Amino acid sequence: MSFVEFAQLFVEFAQSFVEFAQSFVEFAQSFVEFAQSFVEFAQSFVEFAQSFVEFAQSFVEFAQSFVEFG
Repeated sequence: MSFVEFAQLFVEFAQSFVEFAQSFVEFAQSFVEFAQSFVEFAQSFVEFAQSFVEFAQSFVEFAQSFVEFG
C-alpha cells in the first residue's frame, strides 16, 4: 500500500467519523428535546395532581358541612 492509498483511506475514515459525530450530535439534540418535553409533561402532571388534591379537599369539606347541616 502506497502512502497516497493510505492517506485516501485515512481521509475516508475521517469523513465517516465526522458523519458519525454529526449523527451523534443530532441524536443528543433529539434526546434533549425529548427530555424537555418529558419534564414539561411531568410538571403538568404534578399541577394536575395538586388540583385534584385541592378538589378532593373541597369535596371533603363540602361533605362535612352537608353532614353537619343534616
